[in-house]
Formats: sequence, structure tokens, C-alpha cells
Amino acid sequence: MEQNTRVSDILQLVSFVLDKEIFAVNVMKVQGVERVGEITSLPGMPDFVEGVINLRESIIPIVDLRKRFGLTAKEYGKETRIVLVELNIGIVVGMIVDQVHEVFRITHDKMKSVPQLGNLKTSINRNFIRGVAKKDNKLIIFLNVEKIFSVDEEKALKSV
Repeated sequence: MEQNTRVSDILQLVSFVLDKEIFAVNVMKVQGVERVGEITSLPGMPDFVEGVINLRESIIPIVDLRKRFGLTAKEYGKETRIVLVELNIGIVVGMIVDQVHEVFRITHDKMKSVPQLGNLKTSINRNFIRGVAKKDNKLIIFLNVEKIFSVDEEKALKSV
């Protein structure tokens, strides 16, 4: 970081891997990272909701980001983790990711908006993405965790 960079110009992000792509979320939204353990299924939930876990006397809904983003399903491995994020609606949700990568800092000016690509259909909704940044010659997709779920999906998660 440059000497004259103000603290308010710096984003601290937690990055993780999904299907060989690197994604990141603001570290201020992250409540922790856990290994995948026993997940209890719940009927009537959207297909990307794997169920719930009991973590330190709290019931946490667990979402498979691969399913949410329309990616190919994959068995959980030794690197698979649950990233616990707090949503603005006041609940913590666990997001299953292939691997947690690192915590890093980046300045706001390094974050670029996602280019408009016409009517191109991608598996990841553009609303989920806050921006992209380049770090160590790799592109990192910065997620907007507040946009990953619709209002109805948030209500369903909150009802858990």
C-alpha cells in the first residue's frame, strides 16, 4: 500500500475459491470460518439451502454457493469450508465454499465495476457482484452479500 493511502480507502477482504475462480467478501461481514460438519436438512427451503447447523448454541442456515451460482455440484473435500457472513437483515448465514484462500487488503481505486456484456447469460447473477480486482495477476470477484438472496429468500432464511 502507498504511504499516502488513507485507511478509509482500503478494503479488507476474505477470499475463497469456487470452481477455480477466486471470490471475496468484505471482512467486516465475516463472522468466522468453519469446517463442514453435520448439516440438518430442512423441508421447504430453496434448493441451494443445504440446511442448518448448531454452532455455539445458534442455529445457522447453510447455503451452498455452488448451487446458488448455478455451478456444477462437487463433493465436499478436506479444504471445503463454511464462511459465516452477517446479512443486513440481522442474521448470520453460512456459505459453503471449496476453499478459503486468504485475507488481503486492496484500495478502492483497484476495484473495477463489472463490464456490461449485453445479453450474455452467465451462471452468476450480475447483481451478486460488487466489482472485480486484479491481485497477483489473478482476477478476484468481489461479492455483494446483500444481493445474493432475494427478499423472499431472506425471509425464508430468517424464519429458520
